[in-house]
Amino acid sequence: MDYIGPISSAVMAVIWIVYFQLFFFQYKRNNRPYLVIHHAQNENPDALCLLVNMGKETVHVQCVQVVLRTRAGEEKTLTVTEYRRVGADDSNVHQVLRQGPLQSGGYLVLGSFRNIILGRRSEDSDSDYLFEDITAVEIRAAVVHGPSRYPVGVRRSFRLEHEGETEIFPRNIHSEQLNRRRDRHEIRRWLESELCPERKGQSESDSSDQSG
Repeated sequence: MDYIGPISSAVMAVIWIVYFQLFFFQYKRNNRPYLVIHHAQNENPDALCLLVNMGKETVHVQCVQVVLRTRAGEEKTLTVTEYRRVGADDSNVHQVLRQGPLQSGGYLVLGSFRNIILGRRSEDSDSDYLFEDITAVEIRAAVVHGPSRYPVGVRRSFRLEHEGETEIFPRNIHSEQLNRRRDRHEIRRWLESELCPERKGQSESDSSDQSG
């Protein structure tokens, strides 16, 4: 009967190891960032587009970009930002810059889809493309999530149909979460195209992983 004690201890050790693993994975899952790119009013291209933080932690928005695809097969990447001078006492800096901390449960109004696509081009008579030329849109954002050393991202794609009145439809009901190791290179590429850092690379000391 002397073997019962060691066996019991071993079984209890295995149970505690499994328990702590489950606890760790549950904690990691609960603290994982979750961002939503939300089309507020069905298929209306004049509806607002929102970036919503559904995670438990605050995130810092570093950049928001839109990738446009035209009938001619061209692809254009633009920054979703209103380019106007902001004073230090501006009470709406967050909405103007499309950057900064985004609290849990908070959202950032990116503008209407039409304005995101056209930007200030809607005011230019010599624009190099028309709204009707756009067939697909990808909206993407890179953010810094407190518990992580590396920026994480989110993106969502939409298609535009111009038969009669223009309508916009999401390609998927979900916003794609880019928070895995294999996504780091792509998110870093977004940031480097946005920030144009002097140094580019993979280490925190010589890259743009958390620049800006």
